[in-house]
Amino acid sequence: MSSSWEGSSLLDLAQRQWHRPIGLLSIIIALLVLETYLLNTAKAPFNIFAFSYIGTILILILLWYYTNRPPRTQKGKVGFVVCIQCSDEQEEKVVREDFIRTLRGVLKAGQVGRTFHFIEIPKHVSESINDIDDAYSLMSKTRSHFLIFGRVRRRKLDGKEYHIIDLDGVVSHKPIPKETSAKLSKEFAELLPRRLQIPKENDLLSFKFTSDWTECVAKYIIGIASFCSSDIDYAERLYTDVHQKLESFSGDFPVFAKLRERLPKRFYEIHISRAKASLKQWRETKEKQAITQLALNLNKIPDEYSKNYEVLLLRSVEAFLNGRRIEEAIGYVKKCKQFDDPIWHFNLAFLKAYKDDLKASIREYRKCADYDISPITLSEVEDFMVWILKEEPDKYQYYYCLGFFNWKIKGDLYQALDDFKEFINRIRDGKFAKEKRLASDWMVEIDTKIKGGRGSPP
Repeated sequence: MSSSWEGSSLLDLAQRQWHRPIGLLSIIIALLVLETYLLNTAKAPFNIFAFSYIGTILILILLWYYTNRPPRTQKGKVGFVVCIQCSDEQEEKVVREDFIRTLRGVLKAGQVGRTFHFIEIPKHVSESINDIDDAYSLMSKTRSHFLIFGRVRRRKLDGKEYHIIDLDGVVSHKPIPKETSAKLSKEFAELLPRRLQIPKENDLLSFKFTSDWTECVAKYIIGIASFCSSDIDYAERLYTDVHQKLESFSGDFPVFAKLRERLPKRFYEIHISRAKASLKQWRETKEKQAITQLALNLNKIPDEYSKNYEVLLLRSVEAFLNGRRIEEAIGYVKKCKQFDDPIWHFNLAFLKAYKDDLKASIREYRKCADYDISPITLSEVEDFMVWILKEEPDKYQYYYCLGFFNWKIKGDLYQALDDFKEFINRIRDGKFAKEKRLASDWMVEIDTKIKGGRGSPP
């Protein structure tokens, strides 16, 4: 009778405290007591006792570990974790029904709903999440990408009962520059609902609004993290989802107003990134389709960003590659004069040379020589001129440009000599007479430097 009462008490304790080590210990003891009684009744030999005890303990430990381990995000999904502490069981029920369930519903709706795996952290785990470090640790364990954590309490204010909600959140992303990560954290802090006071008599509607707010911010922030991690397509789907959600809201709620204000910039970042990717693809493949994609992405950029430096440069390149619209390309480049950067000088030098204005072209290359230019830029500039010579052999004036480029900017004197020689040999019908004389003089100067030991052998 005593053993039966003791086992019943231990099982009851284990059921209530299963997530704690005391719960595991209680059920192990209870089951061992029961096994002892049954094995004694059956008069089992000692070795059966040992195997039975060891098996029971191992099974219970494994069962305890796996049932108490935080859930993990499904493969191929974006893990969205909600970890909320509540002051009592009644408050927990309200939060679960009115906030968490609503948040799950709004998050799973929309264009990207299927990509999310919503995870609600049980009470015994949420009680241990108190700061950012705990949150990041839980994010790692759940293999998630976004985690909201905090607590909800009931308080009386001015004689009325309120739900007081304190929220914080973390978002994961691939390694990005510290400056970018700091901006992401700052934006998160500005937009996430940090502390809310929800009247108890109006909690259902208020929790619904809080869920919509949290959903928009979460998708927006995950979109930024996805963009920073180079998942541009997913970022665009998230931004589009937020944009559509905001269209359904009226009024000038501050956070929604900020999101409406910032979304155009996020879309701009996506289109300009795709445009640059298209140009990179063209550099590698020289396929016409890449230029078509470049034009399509540039045309999606809103008018307020049309004077951005990157946009002007890309439009000048697209105008040249897509139909040799030279004057239009030059027009875009000339709008870059306010920017202290060598790239637009290189572009203008190239375009002037295409129009046979080699004097203006060399003037721009001279300006480029005053800049500290990266090896990648030097390679791209040279490759572009080599490409046009293959594409349009009658534009042999680019050998003149290459000669000056290799001499004054790249410092390859031997290649500069070869380029100037090629330019002189290709001149017909008395064209470029002045440039021919200059090229001859420069060759003498270069040859003198080489013989003086100041040139680099090929």
